[in-house]
Amino acid sequence: MAGQAQQLFTVLQAEYKTSADLLESLKLERQALIDADIDKINELSDKKQPLVLQLELLSKQREAILQSVGFNADKAGIAAFISNQPAKQSQMLKMVLDKLRSIAQACRQQNQLNGGIVNVNRQYVQRAMSIFRGRDVNADAYGPGGEYTNQVVRQPLLGRV
Repeated sequence: MAGQAQQLFTVLQAEYKTSADLLESLKLERQALIDADIDKINELSDKKQPLVLQLELLSKQREAILQSVGFNADKAGIAAFISNQPAKQSQMLKMVLDKLRSIAQACRQQNQLNGGIVNVNRQYVQRAMSIFRGRDVNADAYGPGGEYTNQVVRQPLLGRV
């Protein structure tokens, strides 16, 4: 490959490798969330941050390469750049870009799963805190000012101890 095409290929490969590392971290994070292993969650969070920063840096490098040869730094721009390359280079760039898109989608899906686990855990904690504070999260009634509320105040559980 020549010049910018080689540079773009190298950046796309690096993005793929970094995304694969991120996906592995997200999978491990999912298990740590399920196990409620706070130490492991913190450890994985510390490992994820540099990967995310590296992906941002690589994305900026990709954009700079495309812009340096007059292409937009979006999907259409990269597609146009690739289509303007000789057949062999174009095929190699498409292949690595397809792999990158696939793993990026897997990362998004895994991150959404992890976010769902975090959300469910947050709801459990909120319900527990409501019970401790004497609020019945399932009761619907009217408050002292006549407003509709689903948080009926009762004597706090902690106050009864």
